[in-house]
Amino acid sequence: MKSLQGLLGDHQDSVMTRAALRDLAGQAHTAGESTFTYGVLYGHEERRAELVELDLPVTWPVIKGDLAV
Repeated sequence: MKSLQGLLGDHQDSVMTRAALRDLAGQAHTAGESTFTYGVLYGHEERRAELVELDLPVTWPVIKGDLAV
């Protein structure tokens, strides 16, 4: 279950980070600043979430097997 909790926590962290990056990018845009770096960081977080989502189908059967024991 710790591995599941870790995956879900990582995914939630990425969701929250992307929301913060969107807000910061909006503030930077309003201030006339470059928002490129925020976009790069957002893309990185998006990929991180995708990797977690790919890991879940691999991890879940292992967790179910541990619970059955």
